[in-house]
Amino acid sequence: MASSEKNKIVAELNNRAASLIDAGRYQEAIKLLTEVLSLDSSRQGIFFNRAEAHRLLGNIEAARKDLLSALQIAPDDPEVLHGLGLLAYEQDDFPLAMEYYRKAIDKDPAFAPAWNDLGVVEFRSQHYDSARNFFEKAVALDPDFSEAWFNLADTYEELGMAEARAHALSQLRMARLRSGEKSENEEHE
Repeated sequence: MASSEKNKIVAELNNRAASLIDAGRYQEAIKLLTEVLSLDSSRQGIFFNRAEAHRLLGNIEAARKDLLSALQIAPDDPEVLHGLGLLAYEQDDFPLAMEYYRKAIDKDPAFAPAWNDLGVVEFRSQHYDSARNFFEKAVALDPDFSEAWFNLADTYEELGMAEARAHALSQLRMARLRSGEKSENEEHE
């Protein structure tokens, strides 16, 4: 098989697997991505996608193994570092989660998800001023990051900052409108 043909097939199968993940069909995605890896194990995106499917199924160790494989291929990829942070967070290992989020930021200071998740750790630790700073950084980097706006509004509430909370909720609604995302009320209707 020619290299360009193989690359096309691998990309197509990886995209199909990503669609399976989006549809909640994680086992099928894992099976397909395992087949893809038998064709090409040199792409961190394949390992990353399989790790995400494993994570969503609760297979934390399999997810970690795939993310570490992805990290060997692309040690500067902030998404992979962030993924390792998410795994640590899900295991309540907040120091390790923060370490990975900070490494992701070191690789890409504009990577808003890592800033947001630093804020989540600080919020869970009841360090609301620090959480606020991280959430504010996340929304400054990505004004359409609705999760960060939601987290910022919650943080302002904890800090007793009613006007700032109202502003963050307004920005949350605007971000959701711009992205076509449904609000929680719309999802429950």
